[in-house]
Amino acid sequence: LTVDERNIVFQTTDNLISTLWVLCETVPWCLKQINSMALIPFLVSFFKVLGKLPASLVQTAGQFLYTLTDANPHAQRTLLGHPGATHTLFALVHTQHAIDEVSADDLTIVRILAGGILANVKAAALTQLEKTYKGHDDGAPEAESKPWDDLNRALLQIVSIFIQFDVDAAAATAAAAVKDIITARAAAEANGAEPPGGFKQEAALNQLHSRISYVQLALELAANIFTDEGAEDAELDEEEAPAASEDEHMDADVDDEDAGSDAEGITREFDEECNGIDDDDEGEEEEDDGVDFDINDMEDVLAEESTIAKEADDVVQQSILGVFIDAIVPSLQRLAKPTKLSTLATAVSECAHGTPSSDAVKAIVSVVEGFAALHERALSCFNNILLVIEESLKAWFRKHGDCVDQWWRLLIDIAQHLFGTAGSPGELSDTDQRLRFAVLEPTISCMWTLARSAQGAVPATQEQIEGLIHVCEQAPNSDLRVKAIGVLGNIACRKPGHVDENKRIGTYLLDSIVCAPLLAAGASSDSNAVEPIIEALDLIYDIYGDQGYDYDEPVFVRGGFLAKLRDCYLPMRKLVKTVDRRIRRELRDRGDLVVQNMRGFIDYKDSERRAA
Repeated sequence: LTVDERNIVFQTTDNLISTLWVLCETVPWCLKQINSMALIPFLVSFFKVLGKLPASLVQTAGQFLYTLTDANPHAQRTLLGHPGATHTLFALVHTQHAIDEVSADDLTIVRILAGGILANVKAAALTQLEKTYKGHDDGAPEAESKPWDDLNRALLQIVSIFIQFDVDAAAATAAAAVKDIITARAAAEANGAEPPGGFKQEAALNQLHSRISYVQLALELAANIFTDEGAEDAELDEEEAPAASEDEHMDADVDDEDAGSDAEGITREFDEECNGIDDDDEGEEEEDDGVDFDINDMEDVLAEESTIAKEADDVVQQSILGVFIDAIVPSLQRLAKPTKLSTLATAVSECAHGTPSSDAVKAIVSVVEGFAALHERALSCFNNILLVIEESLKAWFRKHGDCVDQWWRLLIDIAQHLFGTAGSPGELSDTDQRLRFAVLEPTISCMWTLARSAQGAVPATQEQIEGLIHVCEQAPNSDLRVKAIGVLGNIACRKPGHVDENKRIGTYLLDSIVCAPLLAAGASSDSNAVEPIIEALDLIYDIYGDQGYDYDEPVFVRGGFLAKLRDCYLPMRKLVKTVDRRIRRELRDRGDLVVQNMRGFIDYKDSERRAA
């Protein structure tokens, strides 16, 4: 075949595979027919001849095979049963040599795809090995199991290099290309000529889009690896686990009947925070504190806290968590940071002079969508890391307050860029807002997880608190509003010395999130309005769970919070009943619980003050 004929064959094959790939992703009922087409050997064969085919064609085949083997037991069994398939993929993952006619970037992409496919079938492969060698004293031979055991670390090494992607340079390249295209088309239209096509700049933009999509794939793999293995690596022995402090559980068994509290109506977490209010016990504790306190006791406590934090730090550094924090997180921060092309308003200013034409807008929107998706994926991956550390190694945050501060400032900078810059006017406003909120939501998710993990010890300023309140007010959906409420509630838990911030947040949560919708004339019965109120009430129970907190008397008591909660009790119970248990069972259960706890909390706070 001639070169042109070969290119036609390659392009036709690429189009065919792409069509099947799209069907596999978007039309679930097609999967059974695609499984029956026995495509696995065909797709694997592309990896075997890398260097003899266009790298883009091998990558397309790899993307299809990656999608096909994702949560598809039939495809996974077929791949594992195909002779030499896993050997070929492992060889690519571990290759250290260049391949003729294949660029370094293209080879890295193929290696990532090969590793992703192997990651998809890893669980099935290990299950097969377990069944095959069942009854053998030593289990599966190391030669067969070790490649699978080492897969994630090998894949992470490739990913950590590939995601060192210069976002600012990519944005500058994209802006220059879009400018050139807009200028050339405007000149053609001014001369009455047909707008030209086939710009080299368009090819450059397509290449950039492709690279961004592969960076997103790498981030997806990293997030999956971390979710699957990070928590396992982070597990501590029960006596080492720093998940619960002595302060949180010291009163768990104290009888609070004398306080008049409805103990059955309060959750375990609420009990841990709020009981232990027997007058005689309190008096004894106060007397002990005044007479028998030994400075050595406090030193022992601090030493124990330090030991727990160090143990958590050691676990992180010796596990896959350490790889992520040292090698992946810095790249995630760079990828999450907005550029001039990350919002439509700034992109239009950067790429167009005056009012852009419809074609120019399409080109700009396409570029902005690519960067927004990249930021979103990087932030989601970062949130996965924070979630695993939160669940298993909270003490790590106590030892690394500098990381908490740095990460908080980064997230604030991202939020301010998205929410603090002027929006696009007119017809572009809806698209602009959609793209901004697409990145803002995972940003707020990260802030919420970080604030929870650090137990509110984030360097939030009054101005940032006002910004989060603004996000709550402008949120286009209840999910984002709930997340912003969660961030605010955790910030409000800071003590001592943050009374003014607590007052602003507590008053906003109670007055604006809880009371305003519940007590308004003709209050909404929309079940979507329930979740923000539930989240706010849960936080209020935690924030004001003890009269000993320095903000309780000046904020909760003087602010008349208890009377407001009493006024909201019946409307809240009525609103929760509007949630159809058959459709939204989890939300209804949460609502019923928060109403039950609301009664208990009101009784508890009332008895707390009377006992004082």
